[in-house]
Amino acid sequence: MFKIKYPCMRNCSQKFIITIVLIILLVSIYVYVFKSEKVSERKTCAPSSEKTSTYNKFTNSRLVWPDELPNGDRIKEQLYYVPAGYKYEMSRIKRILIHTGIGDVWEIPLLDQGEFIGCPVSQCWLTVNLSYGPEVDAVIFRHHYTRPTFNRPPNQIWIMHHTEAPYSTSFMTDSNVFNWTSNYRWDSDIPNPYGYFFEYKPPLPRIERNYADGKSKKVAWFVSNCYPNSNRTIYANELANYISVDIYGNCGVLKCPRDNDNSCLKLLDTDYKFYLAFENAHCRHYITEKLFLNALSHDVLPIVMGPSRSDYELVAPKNSFIHVDDFESPKLLAEYLNKLDEDDELYNEYFQWKGTGTVTIGSKYYCRLCAMLHDEKRLPKHYEDINKWWDGPGVCRPPILDPNLFSVNTHTDPPTNKNQK
Repeated sequence: MFKIKYPCMRNCSQKFIITIVLIILLVSIYVYVFKSEKVSERKTCAPSSEKTSTYNKFTNSRLVWPDELPNGDRIKEQLYYVPAGYKYEMSRIKRILIHTGIGDVWEIPLLDQGEFIGCPVSQCWLTVNLSYGPEVDAVIFRHHYTRPTFNRPPNQIWIMHHTEAPYSTSFMTDSNVFNWTSNYRWDSDIPNPYGYFFEYKPPLPRIERNYADGKSKKVAWFVSNCYPNSNRTIYANELANYISVDIYGNCGVLKCPRDNDNSCLKLLDTDYKFYLAFENAHCRHYITEKLFLNALSHDVLPIVMGPSRSDYELVAPKNSFIHVDDFESPKLLAEYLNKLDEDDELYNEYFQWKGTGTVTIGSKYYCRLCAMLHDEKRLPKHYEDINKWWDGPGVCRPPILDPNLFSVNTHTDPPTNKNQK
């Protein structure tokens, strides 16, 4: 039998093995280099630790209570708060009763679970049926307090919810029965301001435009209450001595039907450069739709009067308003407004915030309330005297009746003058 010789078998096998080893080595080198480039790219492109903290992350590491963040934006913190131990659909549904003040048509909430659909923490249920009183986890007293007829079970949370300033609210009996507060004040447990500025991260590209273009009129004011607990009427009248102020409504000669608010507010986009967003009381954090809906939602520069500048800076975009307290008199304010009227570039500096965020009227109140109710590790709290917290010394200041006394130092927060109510 013939033996077939394969002279290259040994050499071929060696070459084959060497080729395979080289291929594996090259692949390993390629994978190593590729991963190194990706890691380097991620390190280069990743924001700093400051920027990637927890701005838009749902976490239980949030500063949601007043003692944790006394002067900051707890609305943002509460929006992204998911309490430790919350198990979503596996968690027990927290039941909430609105006991008083269901409100006007515009403020009636969606009952059952309607308000909580889409919330990060959604296991809550809302009712106005008083028969559920002994069973619910929380009771909301809106606008005023009436003592419930049911026996309060242990650990039931009672919440005092106001929308108006103390001048327009009644004294609360049983002042030591409330656990939480919920109103426009930023030091309340669940802040619920009239409006809120959601900042974009990152900001959208700005569209350059001249917000003064085509506007021939100076100051507008829509007002119906001529006898407020504030300086606004006498201040506006004094201001009108030095600059044109068009007053619409019960307190002026110009009329714009309230049932046609949209057409009235469109005048601010097309005709006027300034709008008087003057509140009817000088109370802590009391800033209403006059700023958010009437002014910031339109292409007009608001002149504000109410609480202090620092209170406005909590809720308004940066450099988006002019505060009367920055001027020693209405005359000096008028001089500055006339200067802005003549200088479009200076006027437009107050609109640089456009595109950096959006102004909304709601701030997901019920979503935030639901999240807070599921924070079962938080120690119980209650207010020893809700009236002192709500309407005690330093919360509001009475109006100044003499225009000659207007000065930049008027926000000294003297004790509340009850005779002004």
